[in-house]
Amino acid sequence: MPNAKLYVDHSVWSENQAELHGSLPKLRDILCQRLNVAPNACQLALIPVYGLADQPAINIELHIMPHPERTRDLLETLGGDLQAMIGDLAGCPCAVRIATLDRQTYVALK
Repeated sequence: MPNAKLYVDHSVWSENQAELHGSLPKLRDILCQRLNVAPNACQLALIPVYGLADQPAINIELHIMPHPERTRDLLETLGGDLQAMIGDLAGCPCAVRIATLDRQTYVALK
């Protein structure tokens, strides 16, 4: 159940919208392979935002359900790979935040 939101500053969005949108299938493939989930378990979104000039122009927030194989090392490597992929694509700094959700309190209606 990877839920990824890519918040893209408007200064980057205007020049990179098509490339970022085109990267979503590859991003989903990476998440499916690394987190061992099916494509229909993923939810990805690109969200244009207005942010401050002194913060990364792209912020990736990834929420996942816990699983024993999703170690801190695996998640740090995944985050670094996402940061490099999206940052290189857009040619700007990219931050990544990964949060593991609490199974007891998480509710999803689809």
